[in-house]
Amino acid sequence: MKEIILYGAGGHGFAVLELINVLGEFHPVSFCDDQPGHATILGVPVQQSPLNKNVDHICVTIGNNQNRKKVAEKLKANFPNFIHPSVCRYPSLVMGMGNVILPNAVLDAAVTMGNFCIVNNHATLSHNVELGDFVHVAINAAVSGGVRIGEGSLIGAGSVILPELTIGKWAVIGAGAVVTKNVPDYAVVYGNPAVIKNTLNK
Repeated sequence: MKEIILYGAGGHGFAVLELINVLGEFHPVSFCDDQPGHATILGVPVQQSPLNKNVDHICVTIGNNQNRKKVAEKLKANFPNFIHPSVCRYPSLVMGMGNVILPNAVLDAAVTMGNFCIVNNHATLSHNVELGDFVHVAINAAVSGGVRIGEGSLIGAGSVILPELTIGKWAVIGAGAVVTKNVPDYAVVYGNPAVIKNTLNK
């Protein structure tokens, strides 16, 4: 069994560890974290960064998109994709590396995904959806057909994005939002229909 280190010992790390154990291909050696809050997670030891063990495989288990990008860009390793067995995915799915797809997500025909994305429990990506790198689609979010989502954007829990829209880079779609028009880069939107409430610093 291949060894793997999980980088990031927060809440997302718990979920990914369980997923890796279910899949059974990798043996989690340890977690690594800049500010570890636990000595162990589900029996796996947590060490403080930097990594002090050479392994070929790392999974970046950080939920925050910006922090996940900062860490991923510093590491040199193989970054496997992890997809829960309950995920409904079509054969036309194309993805990069380091992605995590959690239970009961649906990835419809011709979905494309960059690197280091998270698709959370019960999220749905309809046909021809495109995700940039470091996107997080939260629990129960529904992304309609033909939507393009830019790098680093967060699609909030239970939100709905209507077809053929573009979500810019590093945008935040609030929980429960219904998005009916394009969202620019760095915008924070929420409500039904969703409107821009704030703009993040670039």
